[in-house]
Amino acid sequence: MVNVTNDDDRKLSFQLKLFEWTQNASGEDQYADSADLLFFPQIFTLAPKERRLVRVGVKGAPGDRERAYRLFIEEMPDTSLPAGSGAQIAVLLRFGVPIFLSPGKGESQPEILAPEVSKGSVRVTIRNDGARQIRFEEIVLAAGDRTIAKTAGWYVFPGVTRSFTVPVTAQDCPVPASLEIRATGEGKEVRRAMDVPPALCAP
Repeated sequence: MVNVTNDDDRKLSFQLKLFEWTQNASGEDQYADSADLLFFPQIFTLAPKERRLVRVGVKGAPGDRERAYRLFIEEMPDTSLPAGSGAQIAVLLRFGVPIFLSPGKGESQPEILAPEVSKGSVRVTIRNDGARQIRFEEIVLAAGDRTIAKTAGWYVFPGVTRSFTVPVTAQDCPVPASLEIRATGEGKEVRRAMDVPPALCAP
């Protein structure tokens, strides 16, 4: 169940679209139209401060592997607004709710591979050899208790290898000769030590 609330002072209309969500071998998100799930309502209007419950269900058994979907809730243009004489800009909401169907067994098994270092950045690659996805909140370069640099994480699906680039600015330099990469998400923390070449903080 998904709650959608209208916090605006005017009525808003929404439509829902379902996509199967996969990642290719390099970790890039890919979407394809899907009818695997049931969801209702598919189109609805909310008055100011009104809330609507969207129900999502499955058509059959989950299967023998985890499957991922995103249910996109898209704001529709307001056709009741008067047309102006000049150009108008409308910013419409589009939010993708992640949905995972799992057979109920197995877990994620993330591993940090050897990092790639270039001037001003460290490329951190994570491979997930498990049966379920894992979402990392952040990827951190640390020296003991000191955070040198960090970047936001994302999902890594089963059987996928995904890379994250951690920027290291001139203000972060100089850095110790060795650092630790820490990736945290969903109650897990994956670590890997790395030696820092001079190229990272090269002028």
